[in-house]
Amino acid sequence: MTMLFLYNWPSWLMGLFIVIATVSAALGAYAVFRRILPVDLLPEQRAMAITMVSVITTINSLLIAFSAISVWDAYNGAEHTVEAEATAAGELSRDLAAFGDPVADAARDALRAYLDGVVRDEWPKMQQQASADAQAAARFDRLFDLANRIEPRSERQRVLLGEVLARANEMAKHREQRLLTLDAAMPVTLWGVVVLTSVLSFLLLYLLPGTRFHIALVTSWALTLGLAFFFVLAVDRPFAGEVSVKPEPLRAIVAAMDGQSRRSGPAASRDVPALPRSRRRTRADDAAVASAPTVSPPPGERTTRLPDQMQGDHDDTR
Repeated sequence: MTMLFLYNWPSWLMGLFIVIATVSAALGAYAVFRRILPVDLLPEQRAMAITMVSVITTINSLLIAFSAISVWDAYNGAEHTVEAEATAAGELSRDLAAFGDPVADAARDALRAYLDGVVRDEWPKMQQQASADAQAAARFDRLFDLANRIEPRSERQRVLLGEVLARANEMAKHREQRLLTLDAAMPVTLWGVVVLTSVLSFLLLYLLPGTRFHIALVTSWALTLGLAFFFVLAVDRPFAGEVSVKPEPLRAIVAAMDGQSRRSGPAASRDVPALPRSRRRTRADDAAVASAPTVSPPPGERTTRLPDQMQGDHDDTR
């Protein structure tokens, strides 16, 4: 069942439309049925009809519950796929930053451009058109190409390169899983069974006389089915509409990469030790030299003559 136009509406409008459409169709069909076939059941037949309604509505409720659990599991699976892709991207960013190579730095820039493109460009297309973005695919191909161009120059870099390629392959796997989930939806056969059992339950209710109580009963059942249909449709496609998987994990990785880039400049300048500055000689230094005790050299050892200026200063202090 493809009703993609509904996913472009706000959630409240989508739910209101589905509920009103279900209730209106049920009450309209009730009025037409009572006009065409104004049956009047015997008490025994009415009791049997109510029993059959209970059985069919129970089966229908189980089918709807199974459908809801199925689509909710698919929704959670898509959410975990996005989180795994973001985790692999974060680890890849740290490995590339620790590599210390121009090609690795270019690959890290390509990773940042890819993640930003997914958040800004590809996600809206996934929500509204259920399709991937060609530019995001091209950015990922460039990232993968740059990662394979890195040439290690030491044993440490060889180990890091293995981690880089492993994380890049993980990202490729999770990206493919995310894109394959775009077409994931509840099977048409299951939708058909749910709709047919719902129609059958209404037909049995239509056999009851058109009293206010029976009209309220039909309305309540239609309202319940409408809300259940809204929930199943809202999460049937994990990346479509407002009730969908958000790109927040990927956006958080982009913000972390930007913060690390801003901190790397000041941190690098703080790590460089400052050179010692030369200090001019003062009178206090001369006084300290003059007050130092003089050690006479042993006999037979030559003494070193001080320069004239320093000798004059020494004579003045004496």
